[in-house]
Amino acid sequence: MFRKVLFPTDFSECSYKALECVRQLSRAGTGKVVVVHVLDEREFELAKTEIGWLEGARMVEYDAKIEKRMRDNVREQLEGIAGVIREAGMKTRVEVAKGVPSIEILALAKREGVSLIVMGSHGRSNLAGVVMGSVSEEVVRRSNVPVLIVTREMQNACTSR
Repeated sequence: MFRKVLFPTDFSECSYKALECVRQLSRAGTGKVVVVHVLDEREFELAKTEIGWLEGARMVEYDAKIEKRMRDNVREQLEGIAGVIREAGMKTRVEVAKGVPSIEILALAKREGVSLIVMGSHGRSNLAGVVMGSVSEEVVRRSNVPVLIVTREMQNACTSR
């Protein structure tokens, strides 16, 4: 039914709970999982204002070095997650994108032709009292495919028995 799944992660606690659900999808016939992390371009802009003392070409060079380091670090973490999914018997590919997370997730889901998106309900900001994080809420509202949202409260919902 869900042959190809998109698993966006921000490496938060909820994302790792969602990973457990993704692993279980192999039993339901899922054959491929695309794992993605989106570098939020708004965070890059904030960092630029905080280090505004750099000028012109130096700023561009600094930005490129920081982004490369971040991409390399993220890719390494994603490969670890992909290994867990491969052990469950599914083909896996990792992607690192840059932009507004909800927009990039939805665009990748469309480009890849996924049949399901699985993601955590709250990201790193983890605001208490909020039902869903802003990224997951936007993805649910705008997605053309089903979205499985894994919450903090789903302690054992996806663990294998």
